[in-house]
Amino acid sequence: MNLILNYAAIGFRPYPELGEFVNVGIVAVEAKSRFLGYRLISPQKTKRIAVSFPQLDLGLYKAGLKRLDAELSALAIETNHWTDDARQVAKNHPAQSDFLVAEEGDLFAKLTAPQGSPFFYAARGTRLCEDMESTIDALYDRYVEHRHLTQADYEEKQLTRDVRRLLSTHRLGRLYREAPWVGTDAYHVGIPLAFTPRGAETPEKAIKPLNLARSTPTPIYTYGDEWIAKVNRLKRVGCLPEELLFVVKMPEGEEERVAAEEICEGLVREGAKVLEIGDEEGIIAFAKIEEQRELKLTN
Repeated sequence: MNLILNYAAIGFRPYPELGEFVNVGIVAVEAKSRFLGYRLISPQKTKRIAVSFPQLDLGLYKAGLKRLDAELSALAIETNHWTDDARQVAKNHPAQSDFLVAEEGDLFAKLTAPQGSPFFYAARGTRLCEDMESTIDALYDRYVEHRHLTQADYEEKQLTRDVRRLLSTHRLGRLYREAPWVGTDAYHVGIPLAFTPRGAETPEKAIKPLNLARSTPTPIYTYGDEWIAKVNRLKRVGCLPEELLFVVKMPEGEEERVAAEEICEGLVREGAKVLEIGDEEGIIAFAKIEEQRELKLTN
């Protein structure tokens, strides 16, 4: 695998204060060549948008998506003009510096920087691959079409929505926004609910819903150990949020619950807090921010 692909899901979030969004595309930049590729959902596919935001004027959404398509297309033409064949990415290509002046900085970081648009760059990551086009297609299927998602993935997404609604009910929703890039360029993770004071690079408080209600102990250990390792790595690179809460959905089976409790103990040892989803008072107590701190909320 000779391609290093930095990618981001493109989300549509018409009401930022609610924190809810729908993924509508994928953009990716190959790290060595900085070749840019993307894929957007068809403007005619509006069912998910209409269901998620019933009061929204779909004409504005369609116009915005077409404008985004035009912007990304123009940028791709500008940055990819050194080759006529995307399949030749990272194969005997000239250095990107031959075409972009150094002052423009990192293309992927600049492209995915926070903006005031309803279209924003949500979940991010890095993939090693052989073919950029097929990888973008696979990422599109994963993030936009929701193919290859397991039932446990869907349940965790619902768990996140439940926690977000709980925060909104207690007038805390506007303080907690998605932090898709917590960490360094070398290592980073996404956290769906985070409070980041103005000027801070790392969230002060972060909430990660965690679905441990799996059918057998093995997937509980596998998924839980993954998050224990993530917390440990963030701590080692100095980017662990000051306070990190895992809101956990526990399994019902006896053996499964033993496995889940072991995972929770591991998270606590790494410095995180753990509460079950039914402990609404505990979740709200953790999420509360001193009133004077609200003025420091990142725009």
